[in-house]
Formats: sequence, structure tokens, C-alpha cells
Amino acid sequence: MSKHLTAAQLTELKTLLEARKATIEARLQEVQEGQSRSDHAREILLQDSDDLSHRASDREVDLVASDMGSVDLARINAALERMKNGTYGYCDECGCEIPYARLKLEPQTQHCVACKGRWEKRTAAVPDARM
Repeated sequence: MSKHLTAAQLTELKTLLEARKATIEARLQEVQEGQSRSDHAREILLQDSDDLSHRASDREVDLVASDMGSVDLARINAALERMKNGTYGYCDECGCEIPYARLKLEPQTQHCVACKGRWEKRTAAVPDARM
């Protein structure tokens, strides 16, 4: 188990991960069922007009968001697995402890700031690459 994180910190981070997981899963389910951002806006604003090109654009944005959600979901599941096997909170690159403050901001992270920075410099020309 992570020695640099207290039991309370691990519990808090696990709660954050599980909440993010539930939110992403709910949104992916909505997209899978065909609900788009425009459907939500329409429900809220009770708009009667239907702009097909706008709906198509919204659907495309939803599909891209669902792809990103799937990647985030995989990262969250991996973080939860690392919690189970005791490797959570350590950088996958250099093995150093990832500070609690960083984990609280991005609990699914698997890299320290230094390694993430080096990765971002290497992949600066590839905007869609994720670590």
C-alpha cells in the first residue's frame, strides 16, 4: 500500500475516482442512447426549432467527448486497480511519490509533474496524445 498517503487520503481519492467514474459512465450511456448536448439544451430551454446541421455538429462533439470519456474511464479504472495492488500514488516513469495535492487534482494520474512535463514536451506536436 502507498506509504506516503494516509488511509484517509486514499479513501478520499478513491471517492473522487469513483464519483468521476460514475459521471463518465452516465454520460457515455447518454451518448450511447443517442442523447446529445443539443437534446439536453432543448429540454432545458424548451426550444421548438430543429436545426439539423447544429444537431449533427453537436452529435459529432458528443462522439469526440465520448472517446475522451472512454480514455478517462480507462485511466480511472487503472488508478483504482493500482489502489488495490498498492502501487497507487507512485509515478509509472520514475517511481517517485506523486504528491497528494497533485493526486487530489487529478486522482487518475500515473505520473509525477516532472515526468508529465517531459512527456508533454516530447508530444507537443501531437495534440491528441494522452499519457
